[in-house]
Amino acid sequence: MPHCDHVAFRVADLARSIAFYERMAPARLIRREQHADRWRSEIAMLEPEGQRGFRIVLIEPRRVSWLLKLFHAFVPRQTRSHEHIGFACASREELEQRARVARELGAVVKNELTQLEGRDVWVFEVLDPDRNALEWTFGPIHG
Repeated sequence: MPHCDHVAFRVADLARSIAFYERMAPARLIRREQHADRWRSEIAMLEPEGQRGFRIVLIEPRRVSWLLKLFHAFVPRQTRSHEHIGFACASREELEQRARVARELGAVVKNELTQLEGRDVWVFEVLDPDRNALEWTFGPIHG
């Protein structure tokens, strides 16, 4: 049976995004490399703690990074999409810890730590420096 092994996001500033994911996920940098494609993309792969084999892939197309910065600055995230990466926490305490780290980093909080109505499910969502959404949950959100 196939399983999800990565998520990929375009970013405007690779170093900034690596630093964010290293603390917020938390994740460790596995590889960073320059590609010879027409966009002269630089790619970083990170592995979130406890997610052996899963990768967060960050791609900065250097030739058009100025355009991405403008796009992310002026186009509201809701207009772009509802894409996100989701992390399931083992406890509410772990979820609260992620919320504390997000605030320490000064991350944009999209949805505060909230219990879904009528369910024993808690959700917290923040935006990374490029306004890609990261969602942390505790409880059976998709069940």
